[in-house]
Amino acid sequence: MIKETIQSSIKWIRTWGTLPVFCWIKGASLYRQGKYRMAIPYYERGLKSYKNHPASHCARLDLAQCLFTEGRFMDAEQHLKAVATKIPSSREAQLRLARLQLWSGRSLDAAWTLRRALRTLKNDPKILGLFLYAVLDNEGPRFLLDEGLELVKRLPERGNNVLLEAVLAKIEYDKQKSLPARNAFLVFLENEDIPAEVYIMVAEMYIRTRETFRARDILREALEKNPEHPRILSLLAETYLKSGTVYNASYARQLAEKACQKASWLSPREMHVLAEAYYHLDDKISALIVASKAKEEGNRLLGSYRDSATLERLIDDLSTGTQA
Repeated sequence: MIKETIQSSIKWIRTWGTLPVFCWIKGASLYRQGKYRMAIPYYERGLKSYKNHPASHCARLDLAQCLFTEGRFMDAEQHLKAVATKIPSSREAQLRLARLQLWSGRSLDAAWTLRRALRTLKNDPKILGLFLYAVLDNEGPRFLLDEGLELVKRLPERGNNVLLEAVLAKIEYDKQKSLPARNAFLVFLENEDIPAEVYIMVAEMYIRTRETFRARDILREALEKNPEHPRILSLLAETYLKSGTVYNASYARQLAEKACQKASWLSPREMHVLAEAYYHLDDKISALIVASKAKEEGNRLLGSYRDSATLERLIDDLSTGTQA
């Protein structure tokens, strides 16, 4: 332990040119061991005393990850915003902040985060791909989509960013609805390292075209790689609420509950799916409670929840039924 501390101190001095902040060194050691809850107070203690230290942005990024794993999303977001605001060129801070917002069901927030990031990181295909995905996931607004597509034209080179290319293929498919365009979109499932967002876009396409079995196969594969992703869990739950030979409302409820937990009960979409599962199980009281919570969170969103009309109809039906 003493040897490790000495080595960490020497590395610290070489990196930052200052005396070590030992609580951050201790926090980083716990972080590397995956002991996130134990690491949190060490990072917080250091930030309280050294918030303007040159290493503070690294401490905030690590602390945000610890808080995220503990389900403290709002606390994590504040630290990520602090870094993203102070250091707009921090690609890592911008991407982490946007992904946290997407994870908790706030696509438009993520889109605006990435739009601001693109002012500094104009030619970054990864940020641009996630920006376009967030706009598509929110179903607009159109002017943001047009801005993103214009930035794509100005890229010196697009590189080999799977998400960006998949989003562009999805946009083309949405325009044409042709078999060649669909195949050009689906080809991205052949990549070795498929981003979660690609799985989600493909699964949603299959659900819309009522190809439930294909959607379920894709989502099961996605879940193996992303076992805690709220959207993947809730989309899989949605497939078990479709009528047919594999209809299973109880299993849908289990998946949707886990999705809500992983989103820290912040995402209206995940709660909407859970409310639907309760409705299918004829538990109208639970359905109404969760649907009302989904509406409440939807009202907090920047913009509006994209399925708000469907959610309102569900609440109306449930309100009528429970009163009777």
